[in-house]
Amino acid sequence: MQRETSNDSFLDYGSVYHQPIDREHPELIHQTMVALTRRYVSQFYCFNCDTYLQVKSGIGVLLVSHTAESADVQEFAMNRLIHIRPNIYFAVVSTTQKLEYDLYAESSYSLHITDFPSQYEFLAVLPRIEIQKILGYYYRLRTENYCFHGERHDFFELTYVDTGELETEVDGTLYHLKEKDLMIYGPGQFHTQYTDEEHRASYITILFDMRNLTPVEREVWYDALINRVFHYDQKINTLLKAFVRESTTGIPYMNSLMLCLLTETIIRLLQGTYASPMAPASSTAHQSAMDELFDRIIAYIDDNIYDPLTIPEICEHFSLSRSALQLLFKNSVDQSPKKYINDKKLERSCQMLLENRYTISEISLRLGYSSIHYFSKSFNMKYHMSPSEFVKQNCQSSV
Repeated sequence: MQRETSNDSFLDYGSVYHQPIDREHPELIHQTMVALTRRYVSQFYCFNCDTYLQVKSGIGVLLVSHTAESADVQEFAMNRLIHIRPNIYFAVVSTTQKLEYDLYAESSYSLHITDFPSQYEFLAVLPRIEIQKILGYYYRLRTENYCFHGERHDFFELTYVDTGELETEVDGTLYHLKEKDLMIYGPGQFHTQYTDEEHRASYITILFDMRNLTPVEREVWYDALINRVFHYDQKINTLLKAFVRESTTGIPYMNSLMLCLLTETIIRLLQGTYASPMAPASSTAHQSAMDELFDRIIAYIDDNIYDPLTIPEICEHFSLSRSALQLLFKNSVDQSPKKYINDKKLERSCQMLLENRYTISEISLRLGYSSIHYFSKSFNMKYHMSPSEFVKQNCQSSV
């Protein structure tokens, strides 16, 4: 069971309190934060002062540690009002769609945003594979010299050879399926099936739709599932036998259980093999998918510009390796992702300075800088003036 932050074991890291902090507290600045569901967490905050988290909406887990080592991280279900001691590493993971909270710190804070050497894996219970519908399921018996001349369609098709041997040609490539072999045809693939003069075949066919896949998911899952023959696996064999058995029972919730069995089959196949989602561009379709992916990453950065975005976080969110992300930014904007993010943060800081609603310390915290000094240094390097000089110059020019 989860421990809560009200548990005595949390006292090594902080405590809970009962009266919300006034936003106008003279000695504190605050920032509204949004935490999302993440599987891997490598980035942790560490303030040199007391910090306070006030959950506004959602449910989440607080990760805390005395050291910058993932092995030392402890999980606590979050109460609404949480005090964190100075020099404690912490991160927030949402278990709802998102969690919104206010973070309070001293105006003279110093913040270290630390990437742990190894990522911490948060094991949330989330669906990664969603089969929307089973469109058809058949047990087929074919004699020698059977020939199906082929078709293509917009859904997935699983073929599992129960007995005998089956030949199949997929987009011009010939595959030989022996007993207990399995193959999946992807949407749009042209495929044939036939037996030779010496072999019969009995096999299971399952037609199904998965939810709309993003370009990255489609490439990852295609590389892992499509254009390959899966050989005998006891777990897969057991699952498909159970699928056939359940399909004939006629009892309530039979269809739901069949969906579960098929989903587990796909998950087991994916667990057994993994391929890189990024391959060298070889076609217009591939380049179009990469352009669409880059646009989505840029939109994600814009939506989360007030968070201390890291490269590992973006890679995890979009199922990309670090080198693939670097290559994508190099080809698209000829700069690194880290520099792009920093430039966007500084551009946003200019807008916030001109709005005259926040102090420089508040802008630094809202944009996720480790300290006001680091923010000022970055601003000066880009614009060749300090944030305060920028305000003075633009206020004078607007008069």
